Amino acid sequence: MRPFLLSAPLVALLLGCGDTLGPVTGPYVMALVDGVEVPHVVSATLQCDQLVLRGSLDLRTQASFLLQVTQAQDCARTGGTVDTFTTTLTGSFSLTGGQLTLRPAGTGLTYDGLISPGAVELRLPPLPLLTPSEHSVRFVKFPL
Repeated sequence: MRPFLLSAPLVALLLGCGDTLGPVTGPYVMALVDGVEVPHVVSATLQCDQLVLRGSLDLRTQASFLLQVTQAQDCARTGGTVDTFTTTLTGSFSLTGGQLTLRPAGTGLTYDGLISPGAVELRLPPLPLLTPSEHSVRFVKFPL
């Protein structure tokens, strides 16, 4: 029986076709905001509640990302309306060990976090309707 040998160009081609970012790429869904499951009330007044309803993070193989966070301002208890909207950010990301850095396009900002098998922990800056402080957000790999 002869051993199967691959030529050097074929080995280089096979190695070059792999996903250099490994298994971290793919879709993630928001599970927690500040340690509490979503949907989550992040602020409440006598007139209105401000909620994070859901979110997603897609880490793509070309080191780009799509981040979406859907929020609501619910003023129904005082006769107002419920307004829902989604904030969408795109840009690039980098990995250094378990450190993840998102760089939203055109903002000059960075969002830092940690990535582990099946999850991303991220610090998000204040978003519209959210309190003026940062929020800790956990995304889990989808499908679960």
